[in-house]
Amino acid sequence: MALVVTAIYGVLALAAFLNLILMRRPSPQETQIDLVVLIPARDEETNLDRLLPALAGAPTIVFDDESTDRTAEVATKHGATVIRGGPLPKGWTGKNRACHALASAAIESTTADWLLFLDADVRPSPDFVSTMRAMAAGAKPNVGAITGFPTILPGRGIEPLFLAWVGWILLATNPYGLVARTRMGHNRFLNGQVTMWRRDVYARLWPNEAVRSRVMEDVSMGRLLAKEGVFVEVANLSKVLAVKMYDTWRQTLDGMSKNSHEVAGTTAGTLALAALMLFLGWAWILGGPWAGCLFWLSGLCVVLTCRAPVWPVLLIPLVPTIGAFTLVRSLVWHRQGRVMWKGRTYGGTGR
Repeated sequence: MALVVTAIYGVLALAAFLNLILMRRPSPQETQIDLVVLIPARDEETNLDRLLPALAGAPTIVFDDESTDRTAEVATKHGATVIRGGPLPKGWTGKNRACHALASAAIESTTADWLLFLDADVRPSPDFVSTMRAMAAGAKPNVGAITGFPTILPGRGIEPLFLAWVGWILLATNPYGLVARTRMGHNRFLNGQVTMWRRDVYARLWPNEAVRSRVMEDVSMGRLLAKEGVFVEVANLSKVLAVKMYDTWRQTLDGMSKNSHEVAGTTAGTLALAALMLFLGWAWILGGPWAGCLFWLSGLCVVLTCRAPVWPVLLIPLVPTIGAFTLVRSLVWHRQGRVMWKGRTYGGTGR
């Protein structure tokens, strides 16, 4: 039993280590790649005031999703084209509606070869746009979308502990770097904070429309791309992009609870994933010191990849434990129709 448990943690540590050393770290480069930046925004005047000047004059379209603040005015001030959204159509989530409208506008009004979707709360470096252009220029013909992991900026107090499970479950269980280097398999992953699509691929699939009711749209679109055989390039963007998702641990817990159940997609799948994460949080005790060291190493490689705070690794058993709790909480919220975000309520009976 001890050998099996140790082997499990060895696989997790190996995946995390390979992502740390193999995942592409793009550098800025001047190219002739034509891209347009697309930003869905709902009450984001403060974030847009910081984000838009950092986009180095790249053509930008902002979708103002029924904001109650000065989102549209701030976007216009910084030279962005603004689309104003009306009431949310039935069956759509706000972000899917916004991204679909943004892509439609970009395809109709620009000649851009790539559509770069950004969340309003990301913080790009001055080299970010040229780096993304370089990635697009170097993309192989079968790459239909490019995404990546930014630096995760910490919130206050113990907040990083409540977010750490997300990076760990992604980077310690999925060998993105190995897939990118070998072209074996498929990265069933998109990060909705930063995703760049080939224009023709987006126009063929209209992915936001295809997953319009999904709160965790990036996961659903990743599965769609895998089904369609469209390759996704996953890069380490931590040198050119950062994001501060939440400020307090309660904001993080609520934010992750709004959509985490969609990772597995079904009630049974969510409960099974939660049980697995709880097992991984504490099974190292059965494996002894080597299992514990490998568990710790997996966490360390993840935070080094994302440039996230290191101290949660010292409490590594709590990381998947909090993840398990969040998954179950998300499932309960979903089944009770209590999923609230940006002033809107989503919900259902689950499956």
